[in-house]
Amino acid sequence: MKRTIQNSYIKVKIALCNQRGDFYISDGVKVIIAVVLGALLLGAMTLIFNDTIIPRITQEINKLFG
Repeated sequence: MKRTIQNSYIKVKIALCNQRGDFYISDGVKVIIAVVLGALLLGAMTLIFNDTIIPRITQEINKLFG
């Protein structure tokens, strides 16, 4: 039992002290995915506002004051 715990401790220590750069690549991929999803969301919101909400607001304002 003690040997199993020691082996697990060594494996965890080796994984945490890893300096190969594998984690940098995965973090970079996460950042790229977040940027792409953010750009898609921003594009969708711009499209919705420009095509639906802004014309409707303009129409309602013209009804009030026109």
